[in-house]
Parts: sequence; structure tokens; C-alpha cells
Amino acid sequence: MTKHSSIHPTIETLRSHFISRCHHTPAPIRHPESLAFKTRFKGHYTAAAVLIPVIPGPTGLEILLTERAHHLRHHPGQISFPGGRKEITDTSLENTALRESLEEIGLDAKKVQVLGRLGDYYTVSGYQVTPIIGIIEESFQPQLDEEEVCRLLSVPLDFLMARDNFTLQETLYDNEVRHYYSATYEDNVIWGVTAGIIVALYEALLTNHLD
Repeated sequence: MTKHSSIHPTIETLRSHFISRCHHTPAPIRHPESLAFKTRFKGHYTAAAVLIPVIPGPTGLEILLTERAHHLRHHPGQISFPGGRKEITDTSLENTALRESLEEIGLDAKKVQVLGRLGDYYTVSGYQVTPIIGIIEESFQPQLDEEEVCRLLSVPLDFLMARDNFTLQETLYDNEVRHYYSATYEDNVIWGVTAGIIVALYEALLTNHLD
């Protein structure tokens, strides 16, 4: 089994990474499944964005994730980033991620320092998802929309940036072999698009770490 290096980002290294790339459009996330769906939909995607909320915790940086309400029609109970589809009134994908975060977890945009973007991730349902990373003020007090979110959880960034915590899974879905990343943190299974975006963040920061 291949062993991967763990990385330990700080606020300073996160800022440095995204500032150094602020004038470049990131390439699409190069996970095989995402690239396969990019090809399948041939440019007919629905734009969407998620926020990767990084917040200082008691022992280091943490990422906030939501557990989707269990009564939802799509992806009930899944661990996700706050986010959703781009609305016509959104002036940018950053605005989409921030608007959805306000609606889902009560995160005011004034408490977010947006650092930048990762490359787009393409999903089986035809979404082109742009991950936006932001630093959240410690004073943030969540207010969950219980129609969409049943729980907010904090996961140490160091855990998520330990690549060996993620395994590549294979399953058969609608007579098609699907591959997805998965990790378990304190009985919380993080998988699918969310895990794929986290692995992409690791890969992006690892490149900077090795420079």
C-alpha cells in the first residue's frame, strides 16, 4: 500500500497558497470519476458552489461540515459542505457559496475571509461544483436551518490532510462501476463529492508544501 505524506496547514500557509495562485484559474479536479462526468455531460452542467469553512479550534484548525437533514429527497443524512446551485441573482460563485452558507448554517459573509477556489468537481447529477475556501471568525455562532441541516460537525484539518485516512472505494450503481473516496471520523462517514474535494485540497496544498 502506498503511504502518503501528512501535511499540517496553518492560516498563514493557506493564505500563501491561494494568494500565490489568485491570478490563475485552477484546472478541474483530476479525480477519474469527476473527469468522466465532465466528459459525459459535454458542457451542459448546472453551476454550483460549496464553501470549505476553516475555523480556528481549541487544538488547531478545523473544517466545518454539515449533516444533511434526513427527510431531504436528495442525499439525506450525508456529510457535506454548505452550498448549492448558483441562482440568477448570485453575482459570483463565491456569492453562491456564501449565500448558501448563510441560509444553511447562519454564517454571515462578514465573518468569512475568502481565500480562493479549488478546481471544479463534476458530479453524476450534472453539477459543476466550485469549492470556495474561507477562514471563519472564531466568534461565529451557528444557526441551522433544520429543513436542510440537522447537525454541524467540526473535523480537525490535520485529520483531513492525512491522506491515508481516505480510501478509494468501488461500488456498482445503475450497472455502472463507481469510484469514490471515503474516510471515517468519530463514526461520521465522509464520502463522495465531499471526500473528493477534501482530497483535492490535500493535493493542492501538498504541491505547495513540496515547492
